[in-house]
Amino acid sequence: MAEKIASCNGVSLTLYDCVVMNQFERLFATSGLSLDRLHTFLRVVEAGNLSKAAQGDATKQSQFSRQIKEMESFFGIALTRRIGRRIEITEEGKHLAGLIRRQFYELDDFREAMAGRSINVRIGSQGSIIDWLIMPRLGEIPKALGNVMVELEQMRSLDVVRSVDDGRLDFGIVRDDALATQHKCWKLGKVGYSLFAPLHLSKDSQVIDDVIRKSPIIELLPGGQFARNWQEYLSKKSLRPRVIARASSFTDLIKAVHAGYAAAVLPDLAAVDFDPKRFRHYPIAELKSRSLVLIANPRSLDRAGLSNDSAAKLASLLKQSFASVRNS
Repeated sequence: MAEKIASCNGVSLTLYDCVVMNQFERLFATSGLSLDRLHTFLRVVEAGNLSKAAQGDATKQSQFSRQIKEMESFFGIALTRRIGRRIEITEEGKHLAGLIRRQFYELDDFREAMAGRSINVRIGSQGSIIDWLIMPRLGEIPKALGNVMVELEQMRSLDVVRSVDDGRLDFGIVRDDALATQHKCWKLGKVGYSLFAPLHLSKDSQVIDDVIRKSPIIELLPGGQFARNWQEYLSKKSLRPRVIARASSFTDLIKAVHAGYAAAVLPDLAAVDFDPKRFRHYPIAELKSRSLVLIANPRSLDRAGLSNDSAAKLASLLKQSFASVRNS
């Protein structure tokens, strides 16, 4: 609210309500809040316990414990709870840690911008997607986003979504079925799946079922959605492959196939990594294709000073990568 109190040479002078002028007075009316305490709490959350955060220093551990108690008194809530000899972060504490992390990112980016250094833009996805879609355009992406410095992080789709939401990442490339309905996204393309096998393991087999039965197979570790779909496919086809190893990522599976001792089911984008003179791939229509999308954190983009169309520019470059891989 504002109240007009005078006019001078036709110019109105305005007195702003003290609620607006002093909107943060209430926040600092009670002691217990400081950057140091906020930093301490975030260190404890990310380390997982007081001892690790203090790096075994008993004096620091005592100091960190006291600072967290002071913050709990300030906010009037429990940020941690004791479970036996260890502490656990409460849901309220996790929420506060997310707020602190976002604010620290914003302050750090502002400091770097004022120092004349480029803004860091963080992009996360699975390692194979980074290899296939981001790396081919890495020379163009920084310029398209305004001469930024790009940081790439490998993680699973669900972790990418969480990290974009809490501000750890600015952009993420994920499956569309990993998103909640409120996420704005930019479609990149659909990915199907194929069995990739060295020629010496598949030269006598023209049918995919025969290759699966006769070839040693390396597959993903159980737990992910794709691993479940693969097992359902095998069950429906009554196939029992000779699995010699399991790995945590498609990147590891690609290395095993390249080494020549196993076949593996991979996203069909992986075809760009295999010489057709040495390897075959067999499309598996029964494995449902997935749509890849780009997601962004609007607060992070605003913090970094990126333009409103930066996500669309990045999506356009990634689509070009998608098309190049498809046509290779």
